[in-house]
Amino acid sequence: MSQKFNPIGIAWLLVVILVSGVAISSGGKFDSSLMTLLPKSEQQPIVQAATEQMADRFSKRLLLLVSAEDENKVRKAIPLLANQMGKLPEITEIDWQVSEDEIESIQNELYPYRFSVLDHNSRALLLDNDFQQIQNRALIRLYSPLSIGKTSLVDDPFSLFSELNQNRKNELKITVSNSLLKITSASKPTYLMMLTLSEQPFSPTLQRNILGAITAQEAVLKKSGVTIQMSGMLLHAELGARQANKEILTIGVGSMIGIIVLMLMVFRKFKPIGLMLISILVGCVMAASVTLFIFGKIHLITVAFGAGLVGVSIDYSLHFLCERQVSASKRVLQKILPGLLLGLFSSVAAYTAQALSPFPGLQQMAVFSVVGLSASWLTVVLWYPFFTRNNSIQPLSAAKKLNNFRNVFPRIGENKILLVFIFIMVAWSLNTIKNSESLDDIRLLQTSPVSLLAQEKEVQQLLGSSSSSQFLLLSGDTLEECLQKEEDITPLLDRLINNGLLKGYQSLTQHLPSIKRQDENITLVRQLYEQQLTPFYDKIHFANDKALKALTTLERNSHRLQPEVWLQQQNSEPWKDLRVVSDHLTATIIRFTGDINEDTKAALIALSDNSDGVEFIDQVQNISKLMTNFRSEITGLILGAYFLVFLVLLARYKAQVWRIILPPLLASIFTLALLVHFEQGLNLFHLMALILVLGIGLDMGIFLSESSDDSHTWLAVSLSSFTSLLAFGLLAFSDTPVLHHFGLTVLIGLTLVWLLAPIMRENIVEKDIDERGTTTI
Repeated sequence: MSQKFNPIGIAWLLVVILVSGVAISSGGKFDSSLMTLLPKSEQQPIVQAATEQMADRFSKRLLLLVSAEDENKVRKAIPLLANQMGKLPEITEIDWQVSEDEIESIQNELYPYRFSVLDHNSRALLLDNDFQQIQNRALIRLYSPLSIGKTSLVDDPFSLFSELNQNRKNELKITVSNSLLKITSASKPTYLMMLTLSEQPFSPTLQRNILGAITAQEAVLKKSGVTIQMSGMLLHAELGARQANKEILTIGVGSMIGIIVLMLMVFRKFKPIGLMLISILVGCVMAASVTLFIFGKIHLITVAFGAGLVGVSIDYSLHFLCERQVSASKRVLQKILPGLLLGLFSSVAAYTAQALSPFPGLQQMAVFSVVGLSASWLTVVLWYPFFTRNNSIQPLSAAKKLNNFRNVFPRIGENKILLVFIFIMVAWSLNTIKNSESLDDIRLLQTSPVSLLAQEKEVQQLLGSSSSSQFLLLSGDTLEECLQKEEDITPLLDRLINNGLLKGYQSLTQHLPSIKRQDENITLVRQLYEQQLTPFYDKIHFANDKALKALTTLERNSHRLQPEVWLQQQNSEPWKDLRVVSDHLTATIIRFTGDINEDTKAALIALSDNSDGVEFIDQVQNISKLMTNFRSEITGLILGAYFLVFLVLLARYKAQVWRIILPPLLASIFTLALLVHFEQGLNLFHLMALILVLGIGLDMGIFLSESSDDSHTWLAVSLSSFTSLLAFGLLAFSDTPVLHHFGLTVLIGLTLVWLLAPIMRENIVEKDIDERGTTTI
């Protein structure tokens, strides 16, 4: 087995090549939506479709507000900027102007539906039978020199269409000024330009090209006093990518250099480093490939944290390589295989517990971790004997030095003061954890600087818009049903506006009434004609025979605006995304303008609770709730994993099993207590890091027990801890909150495991160190 590549090793190589090749050829599909981590039973397809639609609307748009003290300068700058942006292939559409012909064309689209689609004021007057007010309004419009819009005393004697165009509801603070989109709430001349991106804003090339072009134009325009404010996901994505690249160059490269230097100091060769990288690489590749085969796509969080769990597999490599320094090639596996098997089995059992969770995200991580650990384990067992067949036996001096340091540690069996101290620490830690606060609010993980968030908020206030994360979702079997529900609750929303709780809202029925509402409108207009048409014609001395023609026109042109027709009109373009269709389900969205405070939120939740098929969606709260559920789920799974591992190890180690279980368990408890003080609370990512602490801690106890505390085994498990500290612990210095929480937990947890493991071992009576560097017990 040690002289040549055995058949099983060749078969494993073929499996790795085949599986990875198929995965690469099929293309990796990655997912970044946190909502897909929810259990299937909690994922309403229509809710998910709506949230993704709202998010897509926000993420693919970049808003530019171009301002200057001089109106002429800013108006000249707009077309120049639009021309430069139009040259970029990463931008598919630029909205910055509306021609007079376009305005007239858009307005005239609704002319055939002037009797079925009414403005809010006209409908209110008709419902109150205030026909006189409508007649007076029509007279004023008829004789006013400033009257605009299409007017015909036969086709539309009461100017219902002109009223519709004039009073069409628009909560945004934007108006068309000489064909440009002017912000009405700005203190100085400010115009809007909206860019639509060709893809999601996470592409480095897209970020570089678009923001680079804007920065270049900004430098030119600044000379003439023109400034640009921006708002959009692209800004946050670019900042996150820049921060990630910076941390990769600092923390990532620094930890890699540290690991290489550490291994060279111990082994004095590059070959062991290459072998360790091979096993970890095979583990990650196989884990990602199998996860893709099973789930169809792989979540980015699974990759990030799963790769950390696979990092536990470095134990197998180090254990083999350290033992190979003092044992012949043929004897290595004979001596360490029981420990390797038990280490793999206990780790796999711990991570398999995640698969029992209803959370797809945890199920994915379980598959990734189990496959990755198993693949790395097989690589060590099947390939390492061949790769190290010609290595000479050469005990490592680091083993003896590290073992001497270990012997300084007190032992719990001979030190009652130490035992009492640990009991006190456990009691204090549990009490601290019990009284701790949760940090599950997703806003606490915000990475964007205050300046960027302030600019984002200022742009939203100028536009009169709000975040896409809070809205009302009205679902039904048909679009007509959804529109009717909208019309039922809009009076309640208007009441909230009158009470000062809500600034405004945008709904589909403001532009597309339900067929039922359109029928009501036509009936109201008929009543208006029947009672007021003849008196109106008499007042303006219009021929009475025209009344019959006007009534005939009313009947012939009482068209209903069907949704499929409206969707083809230019009128619908800004409002299409208020309609959601998913899996034969239909819904509409009501989004809000201005900030939603807690009182407004409570009122909207109460409104939705009392309305059938209406749901208040708060994406920030949903994701925070998701994190809370995950945290609770992982807490139970970690406790379950400890219990399962305890049962497995009990059969082999009997009364000594506590020496293996206690180090990672105590380390986890102490770590959580310290995190409560350092971080002011606990969140999901703290607990996920404890899985890594559990895996390395179990391997440490198992390998030490199987080798009777052999000094080279102590070196191997110590190196495993040190490399994990360098690889993951340094993330504690990351500016990215998720990575910081994960890294700090690993840093504290693994340090405590390494310190607690020797304390829990049996009393060591040092007799001598044999030629292998082994302590005789």
